[in-house]
Amino acid sequence: MQAQTQDTAVLEANDAADAALVASLLPTTDTHMDTVRNILFGEQFRELERRQAALDRQLRVSLSQLSADTQKRFDGVTQELLALKDQLAEEVRLRSQDQTVLRKRLDQHDQQLDELSKRAKSQQTQIHERVTREVEMLSSQIETWRADLLQQLQQASDQLRHDKADRKAVAGLLNSMAQQLFDPEQV
Repeated sequence: MQAQTQDTAVLEANDAADAALVASLLPTTDTHMDTVRNILFGEQFRELERRQAALDRQLRVSLSQLSADTQKRFDGVTQELLALKDQLAEEVRLRSQDQTVLRKRLDQHDQQLDELSKRAKSQQTQIHERVTREVEMLSSQIETWRADLLQQLQQASDQLRHDKADRKAVAGLLNSMAQQLFDPEQV
């Protein structure tokens, strides 16, 4: 029985191998369907694959060009921004220098104004003192002249009373007094 079982096993193994060989030689259902599909739609499918491949290539080229163009523009914008940044930094530096110079000038002008103000106050004080002295001196001189004139007038009046002088003499006396009033150097 053992021999019979072995024979059966060998036969089954041979049958399985033969079946596999036959199956590989005969077209399967999937292969058969592919062949039918290829016959019916093959040309259209290959055309679609070519179009898809062409579109893929065109899309890759366009994306590559777009990427290169975008990178080029980005680099250009970056360069412009860097140039503007440098210009702005230079402008800030120049304005800072200008402000420093203007502050120094302003400080100098403030000092000069302070000095001029002090001088003006000093000169104003001197002028005021001088004018005050002159006014006092002139007031004193005018008072002296007034006293002299009053005395002369009194003397002339007394003399007129005593002498009863004529009108011409009084007019001459008054005229000389008027001249002395207008010409202080004659006194």
